Amino acid sequence: MGLRRDIQLLDVKIVTERLIIRPIDLVDLRPIAREFTDDITLYMYPPAARSTMDVAPFIADSLEGLSNNTNLQLVAVLREKPDKFVGCIGLHKLATSTPELGIWIAKGFHRQGLGLEAIEALCDWAASEIDCDYLRYPVDRANSASRRIPETLGGEIEDEYDKIIPDGRMLNIVEYRIYPEMI
Repeated sequence: MGLRRDIQLLDVKIVTERLIIRPIDLVDLRPIAREFTDDITLYMYPPAARSTMDVAPFIADSLEGLSNNTNLQLVAVLREKPDKFVGCIGLHKLATSTPELGIWIAKGFHRQGLGLEAIEALCDWAASEIDCDYLRYPVDRANSASRRIPETLGGEIEDEYDKIIPDGRMLNIVEYRIYPEMI
């Protein structure tokens, strides 16, 4: 499984009606540190960023994954205001037959449908650019806003499990599957 053609993930750019979705970069350090708060991380791992020092290793790892074409870590910015950071979107474990979607949106952009717009665009990209059996979308059962994204796209719960994360919290994960033919 993996990429269908010889492309560089560092060159991926997805444009939607309201967003530009592009590879993460060092310029995203401060916006991520500012927006990756306790409210955002309530239902996810890792814990909130306390400073840019918490974010730097994430960006370094993401850039390495982009460079070796194994991890597509993107950021979304507003199309009309490209300096406005909206959130992070990812397609992880690309070498597997079941890559994993991930997303978080800055609190100031909640309830505007931008998460759905970003994930739908990434799923469209994935349907044309990668070979996979399906895309996984794991989310905490209590995170109703995030659960609406795969449900709107026709995803169905195919697995459920508890996950203890490093800070000791227990996440009750429901894992949706989004099949290529659904996209």
